[in-house]
Amino acid sequence: MANNAPTEHPESLNRDLALRLILCAGLAIFWVVFLWNFWSKGVYALGFNAFIFLVLFLGLFVWVLRKEGHFGKNDLAWLIPFTLIVLSFALYDNPFLKIFSLMVLPAGFAIFYNQAFLPDKESKYWDIEYVLRIISRFFSFLLQIGKSATLYLNLIVPTGSAKKRIAVRVTAGLVLFLVIALTVFIPLLSSADAVFAERMKGIYDWFKEIISVPFMYKLLVGIALSILFSSVLAAWSGPFDYGKKEKQDKPIDSIVAGIVLGGILCLYALFLWVQVKRLWVGDLPFDFKETEHLVKSGFWQLLFLSVINILIYFFAYRKTSPIVQKILAAFTAASLLLLVSAGYRMGLYVTYYGFSYEKFFAAYTVLYCAIVFVWLITRLFIAQRSNILKFLVVLFIWMYAAVTVLPVEQFILRANVALSGIENSRIRLYELTMLSPDVLSLVKRYEQQGALKEKADYLEREGKNKSEEAFDWTPWIERQEKRVAEKVWYEMNIMNLMTRR
Repeated sequence: MANNAPTEHPESLNRDLALRLILCAGLAIFWVVFLWNFWSKGVYALGFNAFIFLVLFLGLFVWVLRKEGHFGKNDLAWLIPFTLIVLSFALYDNPFLKIFSLMVLPAGFAIFYNQAFLPDKESKYWDIEYVLRIISRFFSFLLQIGKSATLYLNLIVPTGSAKKRIAVRVTAGLVLFLVIALTVFIPLLSSADAVFAERMKGIYDWFKEIISVPFMYKLLVGIALSILFSSVLAAWSGPFDYGKKEKQDKPIDSIVAGIVLGGILCLYALFLWVQVKRLWVGDLPFDFKETEHLVKSGFWQLLFLSVINILIYFFAYRKTSPIVQKILAAFTAASLLLLVSAGYRMGLYVTYYGFSYEKFFAAYTVLYCAIVFVWLITRLFIAQRSNILKFLVVLFIWMYAAVTVLPVEQFILRANVALSGIENSRIRLYELTMLSPDVLSLVKRYEQQGALKEKADYLEREGKNKSEEAFDWTPWIERQEKRVAEKVWYEMNIMNLMTRR
């Protein structure tokens, strides 16, 4: 693999490298100062502070990408969705999405930022070799940690300047003296003389307040983050290229592939024929366990089928005879038919039982898979070889970015309130207490309008006490108001500001 590190040696610390180190240290200081409450409050501490930090982080890396001459207009295809994901931190509290964003952002950014350094990034086919190269480059920052630490030390204690080194030695002596005096001599002398202890108490307490345990934790984390950021920047911003494979992918035996694909296609056709009555149900049983089993089993089937189709395409796409490719198209079409059926059942499930985080994103996954299946079918009738893995990843990033900037929780609340009014609805509105302060204002309005009362016909069918109709939303409202009130100003987001109005 090509060397990803900068070519400069620690002793030749130039202006550009020093600027990068300072900017990385600035990012680390910002994190320690404005994002420290993440350890205690979790994702609810991520608001405008996280938005600004991520903007600065992206800005630094994109600035280096441009400086190295690798940034092009085509890079906006991945930069725009990442910008939308970053923007979502300033818009909503939604903890479900923020947790996933904290996983999607690092992984997705590592993939697209590193591929941006490829000279032929637009034509590079994303195959297994490409994946292995990206993984190797991702972890290459570990090899830069020692060098980054040395560079920071060289930045603080520059070589070749006698006066600067004398000043540093004087500072080091004073720091060492203070540490020894505060930890050894002052405590011992104070225990020997009460008057001396009284005189030293103010100075000692002042130093104890400054050099506290939390301060030391923040200092250590700040140093670690500075080294980490600079290591990642150095590793991912170096040259990245690898030659084409000497041997092209060997074609797969068409007879074997045709038998396997044809056999699987027959199994799917048989499955669809046997299950046709249960797949195209017009109604759902009102027993929750039976309904849950009926719907979730179909959903996991479609997810498993999606994985199978991706694997089949990886190993069979453009590697067999045209006849086998047509069998592959029929196989994908059968999978799409099963997907439509499972999506239909999911729609019925949501209609009667309402939305939740899981059901909303399950439905969104159905939409993603449908787009993928349709696209995969069309690729088999196009002469040009398609970059399948890249399409899957880009589509995922764009669809995920789009949903992060949408008011998902407000949609869930509004949809459930509306669906609870249909005949035979099984929606329990009190289950929406899982939602975050994003819907606080809306809940208050619905509560005043009486729209959050459980429906009497449902309670009667379930044999519930009618007193359950008046579920008390006051504790939930108070919890969310307290959660918003306890936020520091930089932990707020736009929805919090609208709630406080």
